[in-house]
Amino acid sequence: MIWFTVELSDKPGSLAKMAAALGDRGINISAIVGIAEDTDGALMLATSDAAGTRNAFADLGLAFEEHDAEEGLEIGDHPRVAQGLADRGLGLG
Repeated sequence: MIWFTVELSDKPGSLAKMAAALGDRGINISAIVGIAEDTDGALMLATSDAAGTRNAFADLGLAFEEHDAEEGLEIGDHPRVAQGLADRGLGLG
């Protein structure tokens, strides 16, 4: 499974625009974790089609990082997401 990490702009509809771009291509979001702090945040997601997700993000001009879960990446390995969850009293393991 490939996890994508994106930082969406602080504008209404940014998340909806990203999700619509995936949905329009028939790509399912199979897992998602996100943290928002005021105007700063991070979103990690896995989809049913990694190549299609790359293309959708490129078409949107959306910068992203990609992590292969088979190489041992866990959500907690992303420090901003892990810290945001910890700040809310949510553990990862």
